[in-house]
Amino acid sequence: MPSFEKYIPKVIESLRSSYGEEFFNSITLQLDDIINADYTFIARINKEKYTSQTISLVAKSKIADNFEYALQDTPCADVSDDTVCMYPKGICSIYPHDQLLIDMNIEGYVGTPLHDSHGNVMGLIVALYENPIKDTDFIVTLFDFFSGRISAELERYDREKELEKLNRTLEQRVEERTQELTNTLAILKSSQDKLVEQEKMASLGGLVAGVAHEINTPLGVSILSSSNIEEIINTLQTKLIEQTLSKTDLEKNLLLLHELVASLNHNLKRSAHLVQNFKQVAVEHSTDKKTPIKLKKWIENLSTSLLPMTKKHNITLELAIEGDDFQIHTYPAKLSQVFVNLITNAVHHAFPASFILESKTINISAKATKKELILIVSDNGIGIDKNIQRKIFDPFFTTNRASGNTGLGLSIISNIITSSLQGTISLNDTIERGCQFIITLPKE
Repeated sequence: MPSFEKYIPKVIESLRSSYGEEFFNSITLQLDDIINADYTFIARINKEKYTSQTISLVAKSKIADNFEYALQDTPCADVSDDTVCMYPKGICSIYPHDQLLIDMNIEGYVGTPLHDSHGNVMGLIVALYENPIKDTDFIVTLFDFFSGRISAELERYDREKELEKLNRTLEQRVEERTQELTNTLAILKSSQDKLVEQEKMASLGGLVAGVAHEINTPLGVSILSSSNIEEIINTLQTKLIEQTLSKTDLEKNLLLLHELVASLNHNLKRSAHLVQNFKQVAVEHSTDKKTPIKLKKWIENLSTSLLPMTKKHNITLELAIEGDDFQIHTYPAKLSQVFVNLITNAVHHAFPASFILESKTINISAKATKKELILIVSDNGIGIDKNIQRKIFDPFFTTNRASGNTGLGLSIISNIITSSLQGTISLNDTIERGCQFIITLPKE
């Protein structure tokens, strides 16, 4: 065990004149430096939401952006129950549903609780290691030694913020009452100006939303096709230089290039057409008109654009359209965005590296009744934890915020389907494996 007394004076000296956020960042950096962790953080516990919010995070020896994460199925949940957790190695096998630890490739974990002046757990200190930990006892001792000072600063910081909030509230109330009594006419005029400005912003927002929805899909597919074309050309060039290019390779890649070029040309023309349309319509109207499409042919064309992405991840994209091709009246750009987002979501989230599967598939199926169209997008991946299934369409809900996810993908899809396409989307929670989304749309 390292000499405990060796480090204490240095840490204490660095904290003498620091308070609030500066204090938390300073002590987290000091602790991280001593224990040589890959990630060290101090976090608050929200027992009502059952979440934890970092207030200071050091990643790879540098201060990083704070984030919030759910406590469910995590070792931090045990710490929040007033338990010191020490796992020198194998933490992901002990908590197999903690996707954040799995994605971060964490091996070792040490976490200790922080108590308020009443003895209740208010937060925690955590160290994460990508390799097995050599001395967990030293880390726990170090965390325990400074936990009292950290807890005291947390309470002091909270009281200071509450006082600042109270002062702001009092000042605001005084200002509002004075304004109400002495400047009634000015307030009315200001309110009128704000209403006019809001109307202008609403119109602008409608236009921006229309542009984004309409042009995002063809441009996105075009960029994807271009990227895959470049990759194929580089592969052919390398094999040609190395004199390993076979006739089969050439024929196979030329066929794929033809498909990609066709897709690229189609989507670029579509983008140009959309831009031209935007110039011709009024600000308050969307360019996407309800038009008839042959569903089977339309889905086949769309899937061709998605094949390079699925093939790159060794995923088979299957189509299953019942019966003869049938016509529906819908908004093609919005429906295309729904499919592209669902397939992209499955590619990136259904088959993580830790999930070993011999044959990875995504399936698109469709059938029609007299009045409705039923579309199903499914995969045979890891599925969605039943504990969070009811939240997946909520705005900003994500279990992987640390990797940059905003939690808006499925929420946007749901809004498009329910608002623009006048349909419904649901998650089939009865299947035993994978994930299945069921979309119901009107045929007319």
